Amino acid sequence: MLVMSCGGHSNKSVPESAKVGASVVAASPVILVGGSMIGGRKIAQKSAIVTKAPAKWFAEEISGERLRTLMMPTGKITGKWSYMGSRVDHHFFSHEILGRDIYRVLKTQYEVKDPFPLTWQNSKWRSIEIKWEPYDPEWLERFRNDARIELHAEDDQ
Repeated sequence: MLVMSCGGHSNKSVPESAKVGASVVAASPVILVGGSMIGGRKIAQKSAIVTKAPAKWFAEEISGERLRTLMMPTGKITGKWSYMGSRVDHHFFSHEILGRDIYRVLKTQYEVKDPFPLTWQNSKWRSIEIKWEPYDPEWLERFRNDARIELHAEDDQ
């Protein structure tokens, strides 16, 4: 391409605009790769779903029990959970906090009411409400910062 812009003669100097243009073209893949590292994970996941790629390429397989544990609120930030749909033997779930993690669970291990086909369109996903369970006041009092835990050891006789 540069040879043609120079008229095909190797003894002519390359114009500055062609040098800048060539360096921008050469740098573009680096910019694209950098951008895909930051925000491209979601795009890659969606592409894998659309092309019906193997689920292991975009979703981690976990047990139904593990999914229930992950959905339990453990702090102030629970993130957003969504049911993405089902394909073959699995249900798919998305968990978003700072990024997106996609999990797949065998249908036999986790029941979903009114399942629908797996879709990449998050506007069609079903949001899952995570409810905070009330804690037992006795347990809360027991583990407050100022509460002391007493250990009782049997006398060594």
